[in-house]
Amino acid sequence: MSEAFLNFIIFLYNLLFKNFGLTVIVLSVITRVAFYPLTKSQLKYAKKMQDLKPKLDELSLRHKGDKQKLQLAQMALYKEHGVNPAAGCLPLIIQLVVFAFLYNAFYKALTMGLNTGFGPWNLANPDTIKITLEKNQLALPGILVILASLTQFIQSKMMMPEPVKIVKDDKPKEKEEKQEFASEFASAQGQMIILFPLMFLFLGTQWPSGLALYWTASTILAIIQQYQVSGWGGLAPWIRKISK
Repeated sequence: MSEAFLNFIIFLYNLLFKNFGLTVIVLSVITRVAFYPLTKSQLKYAKKMQDLKPKLDELSLRHKGDKQKLQLAQMALYKEHGVNPAAGCLPLIIQLVVFAFLYNAFYKALTMGLNTGFGPWNLANPDTIKITLEKNQLALPGILVILASLTQFIQSKMMMPEPVKIVKDDKPKEKEEKQEFASEFASAQGQMIILFPLMFLFLGTQWPSGLALYWTASTILAIIQQYQVSGWGGLAPWIRKISK
């Protein structure tokens, strides 16, 4: 399958005036459009989970300290609303398998001696800003790597549900429990959404910048698709603050 993807990349390259940068951008558009049915299914599942979040939060507070009762209550809630927790994984797994083949083909294309110049970048080389400190040279992430990390962070944040809301009418004990739960959830959420962008930020300085360009273009399209299906998600509070 990698060879088929490689042949398609070379076909696009020749079609697009042998401009590898345009090839990368068009390739990202094609793959996102091709995977849209799977992506839409995955996003709809995530939207259902977001809609159920207030009820899941309530169950977490009600059965705090009793994991067995909490799991049984959650499964009953999923069954009541026709949500299968495993259903959201299959589209993602299929996409990851295909993207693995695509990545291999893409990497081979970058090492075939094609014209990889695109603006100020050579897409076959890492995108770095080199700074010399005394006798040592430090490679900092370049613009493409930063954009890839930033767009990944935005998408990850959008995939998260909005934070737990504390209502004025809540009793003192309920407020305390919600605040504690919100604090724990925010901590876990923060680790999840920051891990991959940080990984790309540091490892991206060692990868061909063509991969950073592909990831940036692909993630921007994913953000647009995600917004159309499920809105701003966990990014909504930030959007409201900015728009005030």
